[in-house]
Amino acid sequence: MPSARSARRCWRARTGSVADSSRLRGAVRAHPLAAYLTLTFVISWAAWLPLLASVQGWLSMNPWNGLHLIGALGPALAAIAVIGVTAGRPGIRALGASAIAWRGRRRAWLFACLVPPGLLLVATPIAARAAGISLSQLDWSEFGRSAEFSALPIGIWWLANLLFFGFGEEVGWRGFLQPHFERRHSMITSAGLVSLPWALWHLPLFGITPSYRAMPLIGLLGFALSIWVASWIFAWLLHLGRGSVLIVAVFHAWFDIVTTSALGPSALPTVMGVGVTLVGFVVLRELLRTSPHPRTA
Repeated sequence: MPSARSARRCWRARTGSVADSSRLRGAVRAHPLAAYLTLTFVISWAAWLPLLASVQGWLSMNPWNGLHLIGALGPALAAIAVIGVTAGRPGIRALGASAIAWRGRRRAWLFACLVPPGLLLVATPIAARAAGISLSQLDWSEFGRSAEFSALPIGIWWLANLLFFGFGEEVGWRGFLQPHFERRHSMITSAGLVSLPWALWHLPLFGITPSYRAMPLIGLLGFALSIWVASWIFAWLLHLGRGSVLIVAVFHAWFDIVTTSALGPSALPTVMGVGVTLVGFVVLRELLRTSPHPRTA
């Protein structure tokens, strides 16, 4: 039988663990923004670091390519963890409801589904001309396919994109962070604040993914600007869709699929970024005119 001393040690260990857990929860409740950002970057960058080290030749290793997808879940997992601590089950249920809200949001669906291919139709001739090739030389059979995940069937790739990049990012950036900032700031200011960690979060991917690595230096500046402006678009779409994270996730995934299609011109992602920036300025004009709060699902 265990001695009284052993029993006391076990009791102290248990009470100490409970106390540590209580302090951690208290810290998350007191500083939800810091907790969210820390978790997001730790989860995502920890998954991406082996890929970055391999692609850049820092280490002789061959990590699983799916780590890119796993890392993209960082914003969503962090949001679920922080909301679980700060708002409990009601907060998780509200977040879940926003992730499946689809009815009665026709204008938001039209924007989410039609704008990405519309931008592609405009951007493709420009990118082809910049590359010195004709439209007939474009490989349209590669539309919707991923150079990074070329082994995946196109339907599986689209579903994976929606799950990992659409929901993986938007449950966090627009499901948690945008509403968090809007408690104290306007929609426009909040969108600008969201764009800062959102852009920085992508940093390791510029040494990993083919589309980002192919960008010229001016493309990096264009990416930063497009993220800033895209944040207005995503915030506006969240409001237009009455708080539907589902619609924003679909738009995000669809835009990624269209932009990263290996049609030929390496400048296509950059031109698409310019296009979404122009759309963003149109959206900004609408935001300056009216700035409603997102409605729940």
